[in-house]
Amino acid sequence: MTATTNNPVPTIPSAITQNQGQTFQPIPTRIRDMREAGVPPLVVEPAQEQEKAVIRDSLAELSLKLAEIHRTAAEAYLSQGLYDESLPHLVTAATFSPSENEYHMQLGFVHYVTGDDASAIKSFNLVIRDDENNGEAWFNLGMVVFGQEQYTEAEYCFRRANEFEADDAQTWNNRGVCLWKLERIDEARTCFTNALQLNPSDEDAKFNLASIG
Repeated sequence: MTATTNNPVPTIPSAITQNQGQTFQPIPTRIRDMREAGVPPLVVEPAQEQEKAVIRDSLAELSLKLAEIHRTAAEAYLSQGLYDESLPHLVTAATFSPSENEYHMQLGFVHYVTGDDASAIKSFNLVIRDDENNGEAWFNLGMVVFGQEQYTEAEYCFRRANEFEADDAQTWNNRGVCLWKLERIDEARTCFTNALQLNPSDEDAKFNLASIG
């Protein structure tokens, strides 16, 4: 059984444009004399509300572009099988764009491949918390907890994945293996049969069905 994830073709993000009309006060570098009563050590003049809104919008756009840049860098490393090198870029992408579930899915996959099950579970749970109908997230979460021999939890994950990806043979097969481990033989047999109906050439399902008797 292998965890699956969709890795889209990397895209080159557009150049980050600067707002020519927007200026910012420079951050002070010289610490003021702390002995001067009532004067804070660093001073930046407060911005007006309209200016704050413009700044917030600019920062939000910048965060999205930075996330795209780091995701592209991560995919470049992944294309060479350099999972450890891709990891910090995926972490950064997910940090800059925390609502982008695709980044968390890719991050969870890389955590799983590099042996960090706890972080993988956290990433897939974040996706599920935001999108409970994400069958791929349920499948991947099932893969991780199955590897930890948590068969009841894994069967639940694969069952949820089945609700949204009922025509996926691998999900049926994996669910059947969990049920087999839980000694729910009749249910396991049904799952292996369903897998073979969807994909008659599925060697895992063939072997499992034959083994179960």
